[in-house]
Amino acid sequence: MLSRITPSVYSILQPRIASHLRLRGILSSIHQQKNFCTSECSDMDLKSVVKKLQQFADPSLAESWDNVGLLVEPTPPHEVKKVMLTNDLTEAVYREACDWNANLIISYHPPIFAPMKKLVQSNWKDRIITGCIENRIAIYSPHTSYDALAGGVNDWLLQAFDISSSKPVTQSVTSAGPYNKKLQLTISSTDRESILKCVSGIENTFTTVNELNKEFCEINILCGSGTIPAILESTQCFCDKIQSTALFDIQKIPKSGYGMGRIGKLTSPISVSEAVERVKKHLGLAHIRLAKGIGCDSISSVAVCAGSGGGLLKNLNVSLYVTGEMSHHDVLHAAQSGVSVILCDHSNTERGFLKVLQESLTKVFQNQVDIQVSKSDKDPLDVV
Repeated sequence: MLSRITPSVYSILQPRIASHLRLRGILSSIHQQKNFCTSECSDMDLKSVVKKLQQFADPSLAESWDNVGLLVEPTPPHEVKKVMLTNDLTEAVYREACDWNANLIISYHPPIFAPMKKLVQSNWKDRIITGCIENRIAIYSPHTSYDALAGGVNDWLLQAFDISSSKPVTQSVTSAGPYNKKLQLTISSTDRESILKCVSGIENTFTTVNELNKEFCEINILCGSGTIPAILESTQCFCDKIQSTALFDIQKIPKSGYGMGRIGKLTSPISVSEAVERVKKHLGLAHIRLAKGIGCDSISSVAVCAGSGGGLLKNLNVSLYVTGEMSHHDVLHAAQSGVSVILCDHSNTERGFLKVLQESLTKVFQNQVDIQVSKSDKDPLDVV
């Protein structure tokens, strides 16, 4: 049953009703903000962050000599709220990360590379590592895995030019499925079915038979490295009947779009001076160094290598090399061979990618962590 509220009673209750409604509105707003922070601003633990970083760029893409991945890991649990990106982890960058309360530093160049036998305060790198440990700042380094990455550092460097097509200088390869070994047994054809029966029960294998002639055949067993002992044990009773045994590494297949360096074909030829201006604009540099190739009057193709390109940019059928640094003799050889060379100093060919990386990782982490590019990071060389 509803009761009628008289105007006099309503005038008494109105302030209380309004106050109650305002309180409900405030509580509702707080609840919505709490839910928003839970879904949009929640912390991520370090293991989850590292997993996403490895999914973004598989560490196996890196060169064999490199030291990539998680280099400093604070004791768990370690929540990551703020990530600082840098090309080189210097003491200035470290202090900036501390002031910003960063939980993770992603340093393109690995600050731990050569074996460290001690950590002492007289060494600048040691001070950084011990400081990160004491302040619970993790360090992750991708280095050459980002060089090989499709859409990585070298693809970004190539964007200085209008390109109609591109490809890596050297192609990254990937495993051909779960099998990385082939065990080949040459046997008498009369023993084929018996041996096939022995190996048929071994998991994670794939077996084919190749008839050599009427007397002999080859049994080819595709498997992983860890499966080989089980295969040998299962066929041990046939050891006197096996004519020969051979083990092969299965050839890996190219990973399309991935690899070191990039070769690009320009949409239309440009002059050497225009190529210089394009590189300067793309990298934000006032000065670069140029070795003009003999007889090289126009640029129709270019090979780039972020960082040090001396070992990669050799004897390529292009008009121009763009890299950070090369030895005197490598530059001389290229110029005398008719290839122009642009040198920009090592980290200048890498650092600009950090802005691209910031955008990419923001999407990877779905705005769950704050990502900032260091303002202190810079190339150690100045033109004076």
